[in-house]
Amino acid sequence: MIKKILFFLLSILLTSFLVGAQTTIVNLMWLSSVEMPVTLMIFISSLFQDFFMLSLSPVVGMLPISIPPLLPTLILLGFLISFPVAWLALKWVKIEKKYAYGIAGAVALFFIVYLMPVVFFGVDMLAGARTPLGKVSLIICGYLGGHFMGSKLNKTEL
Repeated sequence: MIKKILFFLLSILLTSFLVGAQTTIVNLMWLSSVEMPVTLMIFISSLFQDFFMLSLSPVVGMLPISIPPLLPTLILLGFLISFPVAWLALKWVKIEKKYAYGIAGAVALFFIVYLMPVVFFGVDMLAGARTPLGKVSLIICGYLGGHFMGSKLNKTEL
């Protein structure tokens, strides 16, 4: 059970990193398109800075309490809904766990990407989700996180 929880948390962290990296790359591509110099050092430092700020740093602001990091919290909520659905689906559909959980992760990110503008008054909070290709790549990030989780589950345990 402890291993499952660890792999669940690692899948959230992996997905957070991939989503953050995708968003960073999209932002750096835009900067490059407007003739801003983007060096390899800027690229690498931006990846790590964004991973830390998006995935590991609590949200601080006007509230007197510290809010957990927003991106992993959203992914956690999405996975908490989609992974049990995948678990139930595996009882009736014969498919490998890594694919079922991959699809569940993709569905979770699909809903995050498409519902976030509804919650935030039409604004895509993730820069990488502002184009159809960006939305698809974020959904693929969710698939990869779910695939990781499913590939770590033993074939004998459910």
